[in-house]
Amino acid sequence: MLQCRDIPDRANAYIDREGSMASLAAVALHLTACTNCRRYMRGLRAVRRLAAASFRAESPDAALAALGLGDRSNTEPDQGA
Repeated sequence: MLQCRDIPDRANAYIDREGSMASLAAVALHLTACTNCRRYMRGLRAVRRLAAASFRAESPDAALAALGLGDRSNTEPDQGA
């Protein structure tokens, strides 16, 4: 049976349903018995959902502006003058 220290290394694969059936079953079995690891997995799922939502919600222009790389046309010298 897995121990708590094994869960962080296997958590993302478990959520993504990647890996062998034996590995996924071992994580599932541990989660049925361990409240702390179930709490860890809930937190990880929440973080992944929030991260995915933030990438979907942010437009490319907003991302560039946040990086200080926004509309560069305002910083170019005026070549018409």
